[in-house]
Amino acid sequence: MLRQLPDLLYNFGQSALDPQFLVTKNIWRRGEILAEYKSSLAMFDEYIVANGEKPEDIAFKLYKNPFYNWVLLVINDITNYHEQWPKSTSQLQEYCSAKYENPEATKDYVTYEVKNGTQVIVPAGKIVPSTFQVVFWNGTTTVTANPVASRTFYQFEEEVNAQKERIQLVKPEFVEDFVEQYYIRLRRGNAIQLGISPSDISMG
Repeated sequence: MLRQLPDLLYNFGQSALDPQFLVTKNIWRRGEILAEYKSSLAMFDEYIVANGEKPEDIAFKLYKNPFYNWVLLVINDITNYHEQWPKSTSQLQEYCSAKYENPEATKDYVTYEVKNGTQVIVPAGKIVPSTFQVVFWNGTTTVTANPVASRTFYQFEEEVNAQKERIQLVKPEFVEDFVEQYYIRLRRGNAIQLGISPSDISMG
């Protein structure tokens, strides 16, 4: 897919009068095209990545083509696979063991939900002191609650990883058209673009 990106001549010299050009790929073009497609909500479905599942696994399962793995990465704006793709359970354990001296130590304290009938008094997931309390009238009496639970470093990383598991994908019936149109838009205005800095880059 990278081969399809337009070439960009980037001047990494100190002066426009003494240019030192480097030929690279215009990765900013990808974001522009992606914005066009994200308005077409009917093309997309939400998908929960299974434990250890890779983009090529999903592409093969849904599109019968593992080389469409790039479609998943593009749609979800993933530019760093190792940082942005969800880790498997074993990978997460290894990651936490390397990152933290004690992954099971308390990181912080978060609220769990408190409701009075249908009214949410305290939403879940708010970071608070361990002594946090809430006092409210339930219609009969005054209630004092301490809706706080400790959260370990590992639990925190689990939550972050779970958020990454929720991705968007192009529905199988639209993927061939998406790939074709994406390449057409990617190569639109295939002139080489010049830039002295990233802010000078214009989309052709």
